[in-house]
Amino acid sequence: MDVRGLFEVLYSPVKAFKKIIEKPDFKGVLLILVLVIFSMVAVEYVAASKFLLETRMPDGDDWTESLLNQHNWTSNGSPSLDDTDYKMGNTVGNHSVKSLVSSDTSIWMKITDIEPLDCSEDTGYKELFFWIKWIHENGSFPDSGATLRLFSGSESSYFERSLTNFIASSDEWSNATLKVGPDQGWSSTNSSDWKSVTGLEFRLFWLDSTNPTMKIDGLYFRKYVSPLETGAFSGAIIPILMSAAVSFSMNWILWAGILLMVAKVFREEVGPWTVFFVIIGHVFIVTGVYMIVSAVSLSTLPVLNLPLADGSYISSHEILYPYLAYQVWLYLPLVGEVWIAVLCATAIRLLRGITWGKAASISVVAFIIRLILRFFFGV
Repeated sequence: MDVRGLFEVLYSPVKAFKKIIEKPDFKGVLLILVLVIFSMVAVEYVAASKFLLETRMPDGDDWTESLLNQHNWTSNGSPSLDDTDYKMGNTVGNHSVKSLVSSDTSIWMKITDIEPLDCSEDTGYKELFFWIKWIHENGSFPDSGATLRLFSGSESSYFERSLTNFIASSDEWSNATLKVGPDQGWSSTNSSDWKSVTGLEFRLFWLDSTNPTMKIDGLYFRKYVSPLETGAFSGAIIPILMSAAVSFSMNWILWAGILLMVAKVFREEVGPWTVFFVIIGHVFIVTGVYMIVSAVSLSTLPVLNLPLADGSYISSHEILYPYLAYQVWLYLPLVGEVWIAVLCATAIRLLRGITWGKAASISVVAFIIRLILRFFFGV
């Protein structure tokens, strides 16, 4: 069967299956396998451009797990590690960095000597994430200001912005995710350069002298990078090809095997096994088609940053539309399975000359069994 004949299965299955029954040929199935492999690579390629993976600096919670390593925490108070009050311990660490100042109107903590980080608008880090807690004897909010500085080269060159809207009440952890880079609301002092961020400083100010405490945890810069940029996709080409071939073969064998068993229960034979397997193999032209449709539809959807936000710093509107759109996209394989079941019913009717009702019943039962195997056993 030529390529045109393969696609005839989609729009004129009765005519196509009659031709296959008269002259069964595995070459058609092999062509369909090639199409499925090509379409799966296409889907994975488009997905790699749509699902951006989070990249952090540092990778873990290194900056708040040590006071003096390759990085240096200093303060106008007494910096120390707190192993009883921290925020990121469930995932990457079990300390926060804290400082206590006696009889002062301000408290500051800074980390310096970090490797120069590129936070420019093209390929640099896009966000700064951290948890912060402050404690005041009277619970008084920093009434003279709260700021964050990003040093660039030296402490006299920096970017600065207010933290007032990002800190909670006294003795309460608050999370902040700040956009970094040009045109993100930072003021610039001296020759600061977004291509070279070398340190950070947190400052809280009060009008009256007090004994404030500050704690920092989960401090890191992050950006979202496509696997196409990192080379992860190109390194996965061989596994993708193997996965496509194995998936096609398993689906073919399972559908054929289940249909055989269900037909036996209905006291029907499917005829010569060779013809039966060939005709069922041709049914999977549907897989190649719906995967191509899947790749095209996926290309129209918005980019998603993975892992998804926890809701504390991205609005519901920003996360809702991509979520619903991708949910619809995820149902395409189920549509393909229904289409396969319909074609299987057509094939069985033509092979045995049984009624449409009985052929449909065999196919529906086989579809349900296949669905159970897929969703509950992953095969």
